[in-house]
Amino acid sequence: MSGERGAVISLTWLDPLRRRRVSAYRAGPGLDEALDVCRRLGAHGLATTIGYTAAPDEPPRAVADVHLDAFERLSAQGIDGHVSVKLSALGFAPELLAELDAAAARSGRTLHVDALAPVTADATWRLLRGAPRAGDIGIALPGRWTRSEHDTELAEQLGLRVRVVKGQWADPSAAEVDPAEGFLRVVDRLRGNSRGVAVATHDAGLLAESLSRLTGSGTPCTAELFLGMPFRAPARVAHRLGVPIRVYVPYGHSGAPYGVTDIRSNPVAAWWLLQDLVLGKDKMWLSIRRSRPKR
Repeated sequence: MSGERGAVISLTWLDPLRRRRVSAYRAGPGLDEALDVCRRLGAHGLATTIGYTAAPDEPPRAVADVHLDAFERLSAQGIDGHVSVKLSALGFAPELLAELDAAAARSGRTLHVDALAPVTADATWRLLRGAPRAGDIGIALPGRWTRSEHDTELAEQLGLRVRVVKGQWADPSAAEVDPAEGFLRVVDRLRGNSRGVAVATHDAGLLAESLSRLTGSGTPCTAELFLGMPFRAPARVAHRLGVPIRVYVPYGHSGAPYGVTDIRSNPVAAWWLLQDLVLGKDKMWLSIRRSRPKR
């Protein structure tokens, strides 16, 4: 029993450190905290996308209501913010997606469909094909999936905005695909897209190449960066190319974008952990100040 008690005490002692690490990448548990971060980013000239992470047992109706409230309050407060939704958290219910689509139309904000996984990709596209699309809707396309090049055509047919991401999950049919090479192939397929393309990566070299290809073809684009992730280098790339920046602001039950295994194998993740523990929420604001173009 003494060994078990010691383990519990050890885990309890680590809780404040875990919370501080997560605080660098999450606005807070609720919409109030997310909107506070949006307003503060807006004061720096940065637009936002807010993304709610539901609790594992949260009912789809409750999740939809959180997003409806987000649309209403973003509009009422005049915040330039998109609303990101994970359709799996809605139970892939078409009636709930229709409610969010209508809220996007009323508020003049974009509803962005996030977090495609291999097992949910087909269900996501089926739902989007049947959506009324009264409002502005966007979709994330992972560069590491071979299907994403074809999915750019579906997005164009449905009139969807596109956010290009490297992707959290490997392509089950082609796990060897290099995420960066796949990313650029998707970007190339989107050149000339009139709906606009968001390029979501903190890899400054990949961001520069992607934005250069898009701007060179006259394609409207933005750089989308994740709250708390390295900001200075990618922000300077966007500033140099004259491309606006939108910051993804998670709230709810989200965690840090890296785990213990990453820290053990990746020195960069270990450096992030040190900064997170020392600076917490202040890390993002310090990085924004350092990223301002020199006069």
